[in-house]
Amino acid sequence: MPERKDDDQPAHEAEETVSAHEQLIAEEEAGHARRKGAPDPGTWTNQPAGADKAREDEPLDDLEDEDDEEHQPAPRKVIQNGRDVLCEELPDRAQRAKLRLKPYLAGAMAVELTNSGERFLFDWRGEDPKVTPITKEAALSIGEGSDPSVVDCIISLSEQNLMSVRSGDLNPQVAMLADKIKVRGKVGPAVYLFNLVAPRVRS
Repeated sequence: MPERKDDDQPAHEAEETVSAHEQLIAEEEAGHARRKGAPDPGTWTNQPAGADKAREDEPLDDLEDEDDEEHQPAPRKVIQNGRDVLCEELPDRAQRAKLRLKPYLAGAMAVELTNSGERFLFDWRGEDPKVTPITKEAALSIGEGSDPSVVDCIISLSEQNLMSVRSGDLNPQVAMLADKIKVRGKVGPAVYLFNLVAPRVRS
């Protein structure tokens, strides 16, 4: 039987050879395109050409730092003294307990630190509670009204006792009975004020 020449091979075999040849060319072109930085023609992307290269060039450390900064909570101020307790912590706690305690603290109180002579005005006559330092010379009177010099009560205690109330080592009501905390004027608002200073007991 005579050998079949290449020209005599079936048409479907020739088509397979051509398609295999085209596939090899397409693969070579795709590989060449990838080496140049162009996207694979078989892959969809909405990034401009060269974006992947730019992303590869970015240092990973910088990206990790940005991610850490986004998820890190803001650092809380360290409470070191009586001024920090009254000016930083007290308004924040009052704001968080607004619905519960605003009816009992809707007024103004002066707090005197006997060892340093510093005085502070706790004022919740407006929408939000505020604590501001007041000078030693400023005259204060006990009564009712919107005048900044008029307060519901004047509370006097040492900074050490204030910090002890804050830490839970000193019960404010016991301290009032023992004259470690002196209140002139309305006692009720002072009791509620110290409820904000003292640590909350969880049942």
